[in-house]
Amino acid sequence: MPCPGPAASVAPPMAKARAKTKAKSGSKTKAKSKKSALERKPAVKAKAVKKPVAKKVVAKKVVAKKPVAKKKIAAKAAPKNVKAPAKKVPTRIIPKATPVSPPRKPLAPAVDRALAQADVEGLISRLPPPVQPVVKTLRRLVLEAAPEASELLDDGSPAYFANGVFARIIPSERQVLVKFLRGDDLPSASELSDGAIALTSVEELKETVLRKLVREAVMLNLSTPTIVQA
Repeated sequence: MPCPGPAASVAPPMAKARAKTKAKSGSKTKAKSKKSALERKPAVKAKAVKKPVAKKVVAKKVVAKKPVAKKKIAAKAAPKNVKAPAKKVPTRIIPKATPVSPPRKPLAPAVDRALAQADVEGLISRLPPPVQPVVKTLRRLVLEAAPEASELLDDGSPAYFANGVFARIIPSERQVLVKFLRGDDLPSASELSDGAIALTSVEELKETVLRKLVREAVMLNLSTPTIVQA
């Protein structure tokens, strides 16, 4: 058999070395192709961060509550066959009749006059000092000018009658009024104010005018058939 030459022994290792170089070159080309592919891809842009949008605050509408109607409670019907309580009838109180004093028997005219004058004088004595002398003077002048008249204490003041009342002397705290009941009908009515004369002192008195008015009042009453009352 022929001995293998040096060329036959060297061929296998050389083939292995070539295969290794080819493999290395192939891996390098693959790596390069991967790198180029990666370089070709577009870069991914960073996403923009959106700012949070502020929410609008919507004011709530205030709705007034309607008043709740109160429920009417129906009145309970009264049970049947029940008698209503009887109403109390107020007892009528009949006032007792006041005893009526029998009419006073007329006394003698002089006695009646004396009693009336006593009442008038008692009133005058209780009057305050400013008006007491005025009442005394007026009383004297009226009785002198009308001797046919009678004097009585009537309604708290001296009154003078001749077929009815014709004049009154009305004292108060600071003045005295001589009131003629028919003063507007007298001939000298212009001397009066509302049918009267007002005096605060004796110095204001006009005796002549007063006497004239008294006589006119007496004659007017006596000439009238109807009795003039106070």
